[in-house]
Amino acid sequence: MIYFIGDKEFDGVKTIRLNEIKFLDFEANLKEFDCLIISSKNALKALMLSKSKIDFDIKLYAVGQKSADFAKELGFKSVKYPSKTYGKNLASEFLSEFQNKKCLYLRAKKISSGLDEYLLKENIFLKQLIVYENIVIEPKKDELKIHHPSVFIFSAPSSIEQFLKFFTLEKEDKVVVIGQSTALKLCNFKNLYICKEQDLNSCLKLAKSLVF
Repeated sequence: MIYFIGDKEFDGVKTIRLNEIKFLDFEANLKEFDCLIISSKNALKALMLSKSKIDFDIKLYAVGQKSADFAKELGFKSVKYPSKTYGKNLASEFLSEFQNKKCLYLRAKKISSGLDEYLLKENIFLKQLIVYENIVIEPKKDELKIHHPSVFIFSAPSSIEQFLKFFTLEKEDKVVVIGQSTALKLCNFKNLYICKEQDLNSCLKLAKSLVF
């Protein structure tokens, strides 16, 4: 059996939904900044739902390609993303472009990438706005009965934290994670597999290859 901890549905996979996104009220004038940094699609969704003055000509930096593609779909004209889908990679790869610039970072309430710490340490002008948060929800009764051994897919560090509040992993289980930041939450788990490409389809393909 394959379980995905998240909110998307896939054929042949059981989805366990343990969180929901809450978009927060905020207002920002993008014309006051030179660069816009976003942590995920949710940051962009929060921006579009807000009363902010949006400047589609601003230089936008996304953590990953999927977020970058979404930004382009919304109408942003100058969009970049790092070679690897990690916050610190974004910060280090584009550090020279952030120098002497006013940067606005739209982020989740809880983050683990260290992107903000890295940029602040490098004396980058960085204003942070918390624009959304992950709210923990209890699993449905039918989701509480999980089978072991199984393959579990996690796409974020928070999904592992939430999963472990309600469930346990057995030593025979196998875990697929989307990247290094997520893997750190289960660094002592023996059967841990890190996806080479940071996207859900790659995670799903890897998980199917591991089915018992």
